Formats: sequence, C-alpha cells, structure tokens
Amino acid sequence: MLQASDEEWNFALNLNVRAQFWAIQAALPRMLENDDGAGRGSIINMASVCSSIKGLPNRFIYGTSKAAVIGLTKSVAADYVANGIRCNAICPGTVDTPSLHDRINANADPVAARKAFIARQPMGRLAKPEEIAPLVVFLASDESVFVTGQAYAADGGITI
Repeated sequence: MLQASDEEWNFALNLNVRAQFWAIQAALPRMLENDDGAGRGSIINMASVCSSIKGLPNRFIYGTSKAAVIGLTKSVAADYVANGIRCNAICPGTVDTPSLHDRINANADPVAARKAFIARQPMGRLAKPEEIAPLVVFLASDESVFVTGQAYAADGGITI
C-alpha cells in the first residue's frame, strides 16, 4: 500500500470499476425499454474474491477496485430491481488467463510464481475460464430471475 502510486490507482479504478460503470450506463436506457415500459435485463459484473470478500497479500489496489465493483453491483441492483433489471457480480478466484500469464512472466522466476499462485488454491490448481462461464450463463438466463445484488464466489475454495 505504501508504494501505491496515483497512476496505478487510476489504472485499476478505470479498468475494474469505471469500465463496468460506463458499460452499465450505456446499456441501462435500452434495458429500461420494453413493450410495457417495465424494463428487463441482467447485468453481470466481474469482481473477484480478492475484494471485500477476502484480502490477499500484495493486492491492495486490485482488491480495493474489485470491492468497489461489488458495491456498484449492489447499488445498481437496488436502484433498478423495481424495473425488472437484475445486477449480480461474479467473484472468481485465480483463473488461468492471459493476464495472469503476464503477471507470472513479469516475475524474476516465473516457474516459482506460478507454483505460488497454485499453492494458495485449496483445489491445488487454477480455475479455467470455461469453469466460470456456466455461472455467467446462469445469471444471464431466466433460471436466475429471482437473483439480484449478489456476489457469487467461484474460487476453488479460497474463501472457506
């Protein structure tokens, strides 16, 4: 935290919070329209278990920005629930993505860095994107029409 710069802070907030805010702001007018004027839709934000759910070492800026996404999610859900618009967040643990590969490869010892990421996973492995995708499909579908304002952890047991 003491080494965090304004540039790093702004980058994380722009990428993780403002981008989702801007996407919601762009989509809401259309979501509020339908034949009877009642609105309808499902907004799915991407947060993280590294947020208000769980603090992780050396992830101050990232965790703070993802906690803000959960707050954004709950606020949008509360503001638009009466309009038939749901808003939920998915909070994955560590997922094997190109972004993670970049972080790992930026370390002096990428092999050790990858092992460290895996070691903090109770399941002993990283998540695959296709293991998170079914939760996205569920939250976008009519199967979840009574679900709003929730932060769903898909974390391989990090929070247990």
